Amino acid sequence: MGSTNNTTTMKMKNIISFGAVASIFASGAFGSFGVTIDVGSLQDEGGVDLVQKGMLYLVSGGVDGEFSLPEAGGIVGAGSDDAIVESWDLTSEVSAGGEYIIGSGEVSFAGLVEGQSLAILWFPNLTEANQVPAASEAYGFYRSADGSGGDSWAIPTDGTLLHSLKFFAGPSPLVNQSDVSPFLAAAAFAAGEDAGPPVINLAGLSTAEPAPGTVTFGWNGTTALGGAYSVERRLQGGVDWTVLGSVGGDVVSFDDSDIGRGKNYEYRLVAVNGFGEEMTAAQSIETLRSTLANIATRGVLGSGDQALILGFVIKGTGPIDILTRAQGPELAKVAPSLTTAIDPEMTLVETDYSSGTGVNIERDSNDNWGDTQLAEIKTLFDPETFAQPNSDDNSLDAGLALNLDGTRLFTVVVNDKGDANGLAIVEVFDKSRQSAPNDLQNRLVNVATRGFVGTGDERLIAGFIVSGEVDSKLLLRGLGPSIGIGGTIVDPKITLFRTDFTTPGFPQIEVAVNDNWEDAANSNEVVTVSQEVGAAVLATGSKDAILLVDAVPGLYSFVMEGVGETTGIGLVEVFLAD
Repeated sequence: MGSTNNTTTMKMKNIISFGAVASIFASGAFGSFGVTIDVGSLQDEGGVDLVQKGMLYLVSGGVDGEFSLPEAGGIVGAGSDDAIVESWDLTSEVSAGGEYIIGSGEVSFAGLVEGQSLAILWFPNLTEANQVPAASEAYGFYRSADGSGGDSWAIPTDGTLLHSLKFFAGPSPLVNQSDVSPFLAAAAFAAGEDAGPPVINLAGLSTAEPAPGTVTFGWNGTTALGGAYSVERRLQGGVDWTVLGSVGGDVVSFDDSDIGRGKNYEYRLVAVNGFGEEMTAAQSIETLRSTLANIATRGVLGSGDQALILGFVIKGTGPIDILTRAQGPELAKVAPSLTTAIDPEMTLVETDYSSGTGVNIERDSNDNWGDTQLAEIKTLFDPETFAQPNSDDNSLDAGLALNLDGTRLFTVVVNDKGDANGLAIVEVFDKSRQSAPNDLQNRLVNVATRGFVGTGDERLIAGFIVSGEVDSKLLLRGLGPSIGIGGTIVDPKITLFRTDFTTPGFPQIEVAVNDNWEDAANSNEVVTVSQEVGAAVLATGSKDAILLVDAVPGLYSFVMEGVGETTGIGLVEVFLAD
């Protein structure tokens, strides 16, 4: 052969010599070009593997650059200037599993003009002895499609190698290989059939999430004779499209169940056949998500470092209505056997990063909840917040009604003026349309409480509600050694429970438990998610506890305690991770 193919990425199972090579040298031809054709998994129009079957033709489109379709009685249409440049008889070759590779060889320029378009025709039912197609003879038509990303498939200059050409037929005919131009092949045409590039009806495109966790992408009637459709997706604003799958020409919708929650996706349909390709405009959708409706933490309300400290982060651009509350006397009415705080008071502090470094600024404070914002706080007692009303307007409990906006970090420091060292509940509630979380411009994404972790009734217990129609990924942390102050709990353990409202008595069902975070099976994912949500990655060997869970909507609590009934200051955190 006059040239060889140095491509090493292809698996060369069978090499088919060019039938024209010997005649080229015998005739002393002085002009030729090389070509490599990779033929994989040939199938007929019924999807049956073809082994040692069919004729392959390399055809020139002539001076006009247009190809005539095969007709009954002829590979090249009557009256056209198309020409058969070379042909190969697959029936005479050895094949395994229907795979062939036609090795690099040379084709004479005799009768050809540089730049003329080329195509391949494959007739699975023709032979060397019978090369006359009958009426409706099945064949495949393959050529480089515009927009495929590869060079135009045309006769090159003298002595050069035409780029590698690869085509497939079968149930998944769309090809996108890094080492070859993408092609599609399906032997579904028939001699005399009116074929052409695919056409997509660009109207009627739609995206919807009819069932939580599944996006349905729909379109109107299209035509891709001898081809198929590729459904593609990307994150909104991204560059690269991901092929989700291929569907046949009679399909008008595609279900995508491999989606993230609260993601902005774009979908498009690409129709491809041997004559070209067509694609739709991108259709956008934001997938369903859930929210953190609230968190309520019960712990000992001490003084100094043993005060209860509630932190929360809001993320977004629009307004958000927040209720924060500290209850001692109200808790005593519900659980009279407990020693509770007598007179909680709270101070709201914002950590302001506008200067580049965090500066703590006191924004508000409250001692007795009914003194200053009684009417405003009462408007936040409704099903949207899940907050239960205080039973006494003159209660010594503390509360603040907040109207906030932007992405911001707040801390609520709670002390007991009565110095009872009793139990209290510190809470934050989000009133922002929990029934339609996808419409929110702002929401709670992180809530944390620091307090003393005791034993028995004095364990630190955080309760929260996941609100929405879909599961939510949550990062839950129980920190002690990593807090960075004295007197912390040395080996915390956390256990997550979900309230089962379908069973009488509403039992607490254990969901997950963790002692040391590195012992978890998903500890690598914990590191990745921590970085994504802005939570500090813990040091190797830390005895802090972390859970990463997919939580269905509902009421949860997680209990923080010390291994071996040890005590100390601890921090419980809930991060919304999608």
